[in-house]
Amino acid sequence: MIDKEQRMQAIAITAFGGPDQLKLVDLPVPSCGPEQVLINVQATGVGMWDVKTRQGSIVLEGQQFPLVLGWESAGIIAKVGEAVTGRDVGTHVICATYQVGIGHYASAVAVPANLIAPMPSSLDALHASALPINGLTAFQAIFEQLKIQPGETLLITGAAGGTGTLAVQLAARVGAHVMVTARNEHHPYLQQLGASEPIDYTQTDFAEAVHAAHPEGIDAVLDCVGGETAARSMQVIRERGRLVSIVDLEQVTPTRHIDTHVLYFRPDGRQLAELTKLVDHGQLTVHLDQVFPLGMAKLAHERLETRHHQGKIVLDVSR
Repeated sequence: MIDKEQRMQAIAITAFGGPDQLKLVDLPVPSCGPEQVLINVQATGVGMWDVKTRQGSIVLEGQQFPLVLGWESAGIIAKVGEAVTGRDVGTHVICATYQVGIGHYASAVAVPANLIAPMPSSLDALHASALPINGLTAFQAIFEQLKIQPGETLLITGAAGGTGTLAVQLAARVGAHVMVTARNEHHPYLQQLGASEPIDYTQTDFAEAVHAAHPEGIDAVLDCVGGETAARSMQVIRERGRLVSIVDLEQVTPTRHIDTHVLYFRPDGRQLAELTKLVDHGQLTVHLDQVFPLGMAKLAHERLETRHHQGKIVLDVSR
């Protein structure tokens, strides 16, 4: 919570590097601009974008140290900017941003009012903080980029992570046949979410397995791994099929017969509100892998970098 002296705790870095760079610091509470709301942060999601920011792979123009990490959170509106309407102090909200000077690994964050959405009433703040970026990424991949249609076959690689688990549900809800790659221990959970053909990539060549089951090729791939996995995914897609990666296409050889795109999420308050409705109507579930106190962000990053997590890693800012 925000204290009387308007100071807050935050996780910041003063140089790029490994998880040891993450330090718990005391900083001034950010000012609330006329078109912003100030949020008392209860929980914040942890993602590979945070790791890449910490490492220096993602650098926003105008970025300065100390740099507070984090692009998403769940919390309670503490203050409303003078130009903001329709937002009330005390409202529980979620938010995702991609903007210099806005870091969510903190007990308070000031964000554009148009990027917030109501927190799902069926979720606590920890689970709600897992929804914004992964939810928007999955939503934009399935409906905007891949435009998945009923009856189509979609492969999701690295499906056990935060984006993959939500994308499985959205694609299955559309009526797609969803194949996934994940470690064997994640298969039962992914099948509960709607996956039809799980492949253990540690035991089986996933491209050979997909080709054996669908020799004519599949309609689309959502790649959550990048690198060689994205490149090998091209082998299983039919002509005029689609590949979207949320990581990279660095090893993919372009072809005019397959549409390829790299997708980085777009902050969108309206889409977040749609995701909130899906959750509250029981059509979308959020799974937490592990919860760490804010001061243990280092351990959260180390856990994320193993890539063995199932669902989302979050930081509990109230602890």
